[in-house]
Amino acid sequence: MIESGRSESASPERAFLDANVIRGQQTTDVLLSLAAERVYEPRWTQKVIDEMRRNRPPGLSEADIDRRIRAMNNAFPDAMVDEPPQDLQDQMQADPKDKHVLAGAVHSGSAVLVTDNLKDFHPPTSGSNQMRVENLNQFLGRQLDEHPEQVQAGLQNMVSRHRREPKTMSALIDTMAEGQELRGFAQKLNTVVPPEQRGTSPVLVANQRGSAQYVAFEGVVEPGKPEAPSTAPEARKGDGSKGVEKAKGTEQDK
Repeated sequence: MIESGRSESASPERAFLDANVIRGQQTTDVLLSLAAERVYEPRWTQKVIDEMRRNRPPGLSEADIDRRIRAMNNAFPDAMVDEPPQDLQDQMQADPKDKHVLAGAVHSGSAVLVTDNLKDFHPPTSGSNQMRVENLNQFLGRQLDEHPEQVQAGLQNMVSRHRREPKTMSALIDTMAEGQELRGFAQKLNTVVPPEQRGTSPVLVANQRGSAQYVAFEGVVEPGKPEAPSTAPEARKGDGSKGVEKAKGTEQDK
């Protein structure tokens, strides 16, 4: 297991989490596993939690989502912050329905707002109300750049707790890559972990070359990009299987 290199006295970055990034079980598990490793400090408000509860994934019961919310608040007792004052909300440069989210980030003293709804937030880049806004893949990718050992340690601890799959780092990377919400992060993580921990999903092979660009600009794979190895550029040069193996070898040699 990777040991955390972060000092107990260090002050991690504070991040305000929008409801859409803690709605799903896997995204929440990843985010809070990194928070447990002190990669960053999570913050939210009751209004954000209420929104997350209303928009829970289909099939998830009220009892289950309430159990998760209790676990979140118990694990991170400082995460819940007071609702921002109305006059601060009125000042926010955001869609009217999202002003409370941006105001919550400012009011909580967070350095970054993590949301997958970037288009509705337009905070100033300077002044008392300035705020960095990143989508989930951008935020996780940046944390991986800045704290690679702590991020990997947090994810290793996460999979070691699992009673069901994914129970290994490679299985986790494959699971994230085959979905949409964490695909950009999975692609980037796959280039950082040791070779024996890398995922083997065809999505990772087909899009590996562009993964850093996707994380930097969009955080997810661009619509319409090929996912199957048979449509990847390497696969079109002669035998498809050899092209895939060549792509794997190229990444592992980096």
